Amino acid sequence: MGKSIFDPDVVDELSQRVSLLKGNELPKWGKMSPTEMLRHCNLANQKTLTWRGELRKPTLKQLLVKWTALYLFPGFPKNAKTSPRFETKGLVASEEFETEKALFLNLLSQFANLDEPLSAPHPFFGPLSNREWGIAVWKHMDHHLRQFGH
Repeated sequence: MGKSIFDPDVVDELSQRVSLLKGNELPKWGKMSPTEMLRHCNLANQKTLTWRGELRKPTLKQLLVKWTALYLFPGFPKNAKTSPRFETKGLVASEEFETEKALFLNLLSQFANLDEPLSAPHPFFGPLSNREWGIAVWKHMDHHLRQFGH
């Protein structure tokens, strides 16, 4: 199994990597600034941690995409499209960098202290097990930290 956001050592690693991030860094790919990237991750993580509702059965396409992304590929591809609800380009000021960074670290710690399994549907993969969420969240954060060389 790959890395998971539910592993305390993985959370520590991500915390160390994000602490190296500076607000004025240029991305190695993509168009987001560090502040926009942090806001993007924060919006996705908040939704994942707080979602409550009913799940629909996954489509065959979702099952195939989920399996490929979570178990076959080592990481998410560069320049992958995001769900429109998590688009942040031009929507957050660079002065919010430290606030977004602190929220990112706070949300990281919340994954390690969950009282119940995650139940949110993923925008592209559909319903995920808690184990799959652990992998998906780690891959998402890893993807964006690599985007800035961290």
